[in-house]
Amino acid sequence: MTPSGSRGCKSGQRKLLPLFPVPHYLILAVGCGVNMPTLAISLPCDGCGIPASAEHIAERVRRLELSTRFRPIHIGILFVALAPPVRPEDDFYAPAQSKEFFDPFLNALEIPAAAEGIAPGAGANAADTARLMEFQHRGHYLAYVSECPLPENYEPASTTIARLGPTLIRRIRFNYRPKYVAPLGKEMLPLVEMLRGGEPGNIQTLDQGLVLPTPGTGSREWAALFQRAVASVAPR
Repeated sequence: MTPSGSRGCKSGQRKLLPLFPVPHYLILAVGCGVNMPTLAISLPCDGCGIPASAEHIAERVRRLELSTRFRPIHIGILFVALAPPVRPEDDFYAPAQSKEFFDPFLNALEIPAAAEGIAPGAGANAADTARLMEFQHRGHYLAYVSECPLPENYEPASTTIARLGPTLIRRIRFNYRPKYVAPLGKEMLPLVEMLRGGEPGNIQTLDQGLVLPTPGTGSREWAALFQRAVASVAPR
């Protein structure tokens, strides 16, 4: 029999195909018969818009689960900050181990540490959880422009608001549906402008559309300004 590929084959003889009609290195290149590692692909997180790892997505889901526990059925005042703290244990709804924001914020809302209904020896976490339950009972909810912590010096606050503000406004209109929105901190001024540019009467802000001071920062009068704005729409 004439060897495969020989030009001397007689007419009518069956020509043998080569064992490798396609060069073997091409077969290996496309992964035929070999195991190839799966390429890691980072997709943009729908909470912050930044390409995210699986760990990032899992942490976001955990934060959403924590906050959902204390979400009112009907939101009276939706407080909006720029982004949650970096450490998961400092998340407002954890409740936060760090009291830099947690205590001044709830104190300004006149939600003191609960002394009644807490079992002896229950610890600070039980008392903080009771404060969050009162926060929920009053119809308050805390949300963020970016639902995930932002890397340090990633971008100016105005850029974050321009990038994620439209998504937040959609969540406000179709998901949160609060009576009032209260942006927290001077860096939130661009968000106020976006809220004003929306459909008339659809989103109402506290204090004639001004941002509220970030709890625990600024002048000593911040608590009085904060309390007056909240009391104007949610008297106790």
